[in-house]
Amino acid sequence: MSSRVHVPPVHLGGLCEDHEHVLLWQVRGASEVVVDGVRRELRSGWALWVPAGVPHSLTTADGAVVLPTFFPVASTATTLERPTAVAVDDDLSTLLLACVQASYSLIRPRADLARQVLALLEGGPAAPSALPVPVSGPARVVAEALRFDPGDERSVEELAREAHASARTVERSFAAQTGMTLREWRIRNRMETAARLLRARTAPDAVAQRVGYTSSSAFRRVFKGRFGMTPRQYAVSATRAGTALPAR
Repeated sequence: MSSRVHVPPVHLGGLCEDHEHVLLWQVRGASEVVVDGVRRELRSGWALWVPAGVPHSLTTADGAVVLPTFFPVASTATTLERPTAVAVDDDLSTLLLACVQASYSLIRPRADLARQVLALLEGGPAAPSALPVPVSGPARVVAEALRFDPGDERSVEELAREAHASARTVERSFAAQTGMTLREWRIRNRMETAARLLRARTAPDAVAQRVGYTSSSAFRRVFKGRFGMTPRQYAVSATRAGTALPAR
């Protein structure tokens, strides 16, 4: 850092966001974060996820820059229930900067950036064990995109273009490799992901948004058709059983 630039240390104590999760990205330098009584060192190139309701404090070093991103509890479905440190690679840094851009300007991409950030923080959704996955070609490219972000709102045509193929080719490949249409596979993928998020005690309305449903009633209808119970009933039953519940 140039000697002409002066970014003095900052101390913020007694922090606790009741209605928002916060991701603290250490862009430059280092900081000390005390989370729920545990002292952590946050270095450049790392970020720390602090769940809502967790007391914390932040002390930045001389010349340090920390960029926070906030995720409202009411609309955030995630498996991240505890403070978690994550290395910030090029993909995550691009998404975080895009989130800042969208927050402070009119440059707002159509894609749900927060949903993609969460997928990277969680390490990407695990492949649902009951769902066959294409093993090659454009269908695999499309499947990987939808497994990463089940709520991806792009059309079949848009997804096919990303895979350098036609929609017809992708549809045929899905049917041949999975025995399902892309639409059927997409819904199954969303429902399996929704079930995993509900087992993490996430609010059903937030889960609906995470898996791409703007209507909570539509989400409940599809989920009940798959599991034989509403999302809320599933969450309660799964918590009591301590395991996943089978689909019908």
